Amino acid sequence: MSESSLSTTTATETGLGAGPIAADDGGWYIDLMPDELALARAQMASGLVGLAEAVLVRRVAQLQTQGGAALDELDVARALLAEALWRQGRPIAAGGVAGRIRASSLERRRPLIMVVEAEALAATGQSEAAASLMQRIIDEVGVDEAWRLRGGVASRLPWPVPPSLRARRPAEVAAARRGMEPSGVPTIADPERTAAAHARLEAARLLYGAGDAERGDRELMVALRLDARIAPEGLPLLEPTLEIEAPTERLLLYGDLLRAAGRGPEASAVYDRAARS
Repeated sequence: MSESSLSTTTATETGLGAGPIAADDGGWYIDLMPDELALARAQMASGLVGLAEAVLVRRVAQLQTQGGAALDELDVARALLAEALWRQGRPIAAGGVAGRIRASSLERRRPLIMVVEAEALAATGQSEAAASLMQRIIDEVGVDEAWRLRGGVASRLPWPVPPSLRARRPAEVAAARRGMEPSGVPTIADPERTAAAHARLEAARLLYGAGDAERGDRELMVALRLDARIAPEGLPLLEPTLEIEAPTERLLLYGDLLRAAGRGPEASAVYDRAARS
């Protein structure tokens, strides 16, 4: 066997391409994958997780025969193999592989490996330990990063949904379509303000019933400023009292109620009407 042939065989068997390789036909070949771990990463990124598993199983077997000199690379290979198994819907097998990574290794503390271990715990019925580990991951990397790491893999754990993917209220959707932030809708309700708003709303109901529309408008306006969520209840109080030629102030209050209730197009029409009055 020639020296060039031996070099080619050695590089192929070990999976290590150190640069251009001379072949028997006089040409040169460049190994674009410097090692099998890089190959496995590329395969997983391309969705070929089954092929990546086969490459990693072979590489792990090779590294196990090399003793202490290859422990770091062996941990990396096992971490990749655990990820490949988990992404194929085999969390228990993935957890077994992840458990063989040395506790002192940095690979064991990677968030993705912690996700794999949490899923393995959930699959084996250890729900409390799995939930505790899930919360630790969220505390360390955040909701968005934890969601990205999972990459759409099915889970038995109640992973929180990132705010950008959560369902929005009709008022927020209407505001987003207008290219503006929701107006007057607090993110976190203040119980005291909510209670005060409902007290003002009831006062407005009594005043409208007594025929005092002017004072009823004032009470309803304060209620809306305290908590915009009363808008759907305030609209039935105001609408029956609106005359055809309503004053500008009443039309503006009506538009504010419609906008807070998520009825943006109707609110815009009322504002236009107020501008012409």
